[in-house]
Amino acid sequence: MSVREIGEFERKIMTAIMKIIGARYERGTEIIAHGDGDGTISAAIVRIQGAMGGGCLTVTQPFLLHKLPDLTGPTVIVDIAVDNKNSAATLEWARRNIENIVEWIDHHAGGEALGEILGEKFIYDPTAPSCPQVMFNRGFSFPAEWLAAANACDTPTRFAPTPLSERYNAAFKVALVALQNGDRKVVEAVQAAFVAELVSGNPSELVTANASRYPALNAATNAAVTGIKEFDADGVGYIDIPAGQASVDVTQVMVRGYKSFPTIVVTTTSAEDGTPITLVGTNRKPDELNLVTVFGLGSGNPSRVVLTGDKAELAHVRDVLVAKLGYLNCPYCGCRVSYGVCSGCKVGGL
Repeated sequence: MSVREIGEFERKIMTAIMKIIGARYERGTEIIAHGDGDGTISAAIVRIQGAMGGGCLTVTQPFLLHKLPDLTGPTVIVDIAVDNKNSAATLEWARRNIENIVEWIDHHAGGEALGEILGEKFIYDPTAPSCPQVMFNRGFSFPAEWLAAANACDTPTRFAPTPLSERYNAAFKVALVALQNGDRKVVEAVQAAFVAELVSGNPSELVTANASRYPALNAATNAAVTGIKEFDADGVGYIDIPAGQASVDVTQVMVRGYKSFPTIVVTTTSAEDGTPITLVGTNRKPDELNLVTVFGLGSGNPSRVVLTGDKAELAHVRDVLVAKLGYLNCPYCGCRVSYGVCSGCKVGGL
């Protein structure tokens, strides 16, 4: 038999074994996942679908995906969006690695171009609240607790927190403080430990230890929420979290701020490289306020975006939100404006 024939024979044997044991992926299938709550849960779901042991887990971000080495074996990619700052890089990486991509599963807006490249390998639903929800809808079998936690992690404005989502988020947020201080290994260790915890069913000491330090971070977060002030656009709150005040849970600052303002703007610095960024989040429904569309981004979460460069400039953010939502106060007569139409002089806002 030739080398090619031997390879085809081995693949047939593996396929037969997978059918017998009910596995979706062959032994040694590697995983590339986003490192947030629903991304790590997605990785665990892939892991338990594998036959006789999984391969390496790589946790990354959409804007870093194209910097990874080319794939050398079967790989499943979960919860990784098209980079909205450099979509061409993501798409080129996908084309280059298509032979080794088993499946790419995602729920972020702007992924249609991946479908054109990957075809049936791309499992996609931009209306789903999390990546595990996409997987569940497509017949993946995993604990209901995982799905509830994933939805709570990725869409906290629509889904109540669960013990599992709170456990991971607490450990992850504490680890992010280490990342802000330049230590990426702490975050990667927590992410890997959480996936292993889910797969084995045995609580991770590392996850527990990190989560136990969250109350202090939470107290600082509560204090930060009081600093949210009215922005120029209607229904928008604004807060600046400078680098010296990095030890707060920015996501929770925004979620708690929604009690007073449906949309929140946060200026801060990137945990990745310390550059200035502006986060905009909203609890409005995507058909009412889609932030990906409003800010002209190619992909991402319609309820929360991270802006960099010129798009992160506060004046630009203000102009975009005012154009969509109207002024906080009418520039002509001073009365409050809702959605760009002044009830007083009829000419304010848009």
